[in-house]
Amino acid sequence: MPDFKRVEKEMFPSSRAAIKTKGRQKNQPPDKFRTEFQRDIHRIIYSQSFRRLRHKTQVFYFPQNDHVSTRMDHVIFVASAAKTVARCLGLNEDLAEAIGLAHDIGHPPFGHQGETFLNEIITKNDTLKKKMHGFSHEIYGLRVVDKIAKRDREKPGLNLTWEVRDGIISHCGEDFKTCKLVPGSKNKKLSEIKNRKDAGYPATLEGCIVRLIDRVAYCGKDIEDAIAAKVIKEKDVPKNIIKKLGRTNGKIIGSFVENIIQQSQNKDYIAMSREYGDLLHSMTDFNYENIYHSHESQRYGKQAKLSVKLLFDNLLEIYQNTNKFQNFKEDYKTPDVHNIFAEYVKDMQGIYEKSDPDELVVLDFIAGMTDSFVVRAFQELFIPKATV
Repeated sequence: MPDFKRVEKEMFPSSRAAIKTKGRQKNQPPDKFRTEFQRDIHRIIYSQSFRRLRHKTQVFYFPQNDHVSTRMDHVIFVASAAKTVARCLGLNEDLAEAIGLAHDIGHPPFGHQGETFLNEIITKNDTLKKKMHGFSHEIYGLRVVDKIAKRDREKPGLNLTWEVRDGIISHCGEDFKTCKLVPGSKNKKLSEIKNRKDAGYPATLEGCIVRLIDRVAYCGKDIEDAIAAKVIKEKDVPKNIIKKLGRTNGKIIGSFVENIIQQSQNKDYIAMSREYGDLLHSMTDFNYENIYHSHESQRYGKQAKLSVKLLFDNLLEIYQNTNKFQNFKEDYKTPDVHNIFAEYVKDMQGIYEKSDPDELVVLDFIAGMTDSFVVRAFQELFIPKATV
């Protein structure tokens, strides 16, 4: 069969575009139809970890309003806008899209609050502390795509390209004042990175696009969602933001995208103007004060935290009491969450090392849960039921 792939240099003409890849963790023959980064797009979207993002918090816990964003909506918005910027700059659209889709794949249930819950579990557990330097979704995201994410009945691990993996682990950490991103080192040893500082900036311009677009995409949409959820009213949004950027999320994103393209043309960095950087900073401050720290977005924070903590303790107990499920017997009384956990452990055989503590297995399982599954598991395990 002939090779139908188009030549990357023809599709992405900029001399600064990422062409080809440094490689994958495991070598594999090239695909006859797809570029390496396009191949990664498909590996990501067909993975169970990606599909679960549809039921993970963006800002508001498992929204019942279909027009309020979930984590999956957010990554699609980022991938779409990043691809547009890459196209206009002659950069690799496939790479920008792949990083955009996977950048939040390490998010646990309950969004950034969920990160805090898991981080507290780690800091209070000496065994886990030796293995993990706290919980941050971008560092954990690399663990997900390297070891945990799977495509249905295939073995865990997506075996993504180095450039996409770098984009995931390096997509976060801004101070919300930075307007210019210069690509970082291409010699980073990704598997040895333990914190944001060590991750630095993405090594490709495409990764820098995603890092900048990420902030743009969530700031505008979070305002839109907060209005839909009646957390704020449109009149609450600062007038200078509406005047300069527009009153809708589409206008806001469009304004930032245009500015980023203008400021980054034929440059060896990705940037926005100082004026737009200040506007983004103002939006972020407004969102934190009126949305992220609002009573409505944090109303069930204590309950969510308690749910995660009790689940961790219960699942660790069942894991150890059944000798890592080797002595586990399923019957009609067995909680569904225990059955699913046992199946997870079976699927992950050969992935964990002997030095990996039991607590890490439990933490990985909980971090992969959706908001709704946490609630369902909690109800199943801890809410009394009629016995007669």
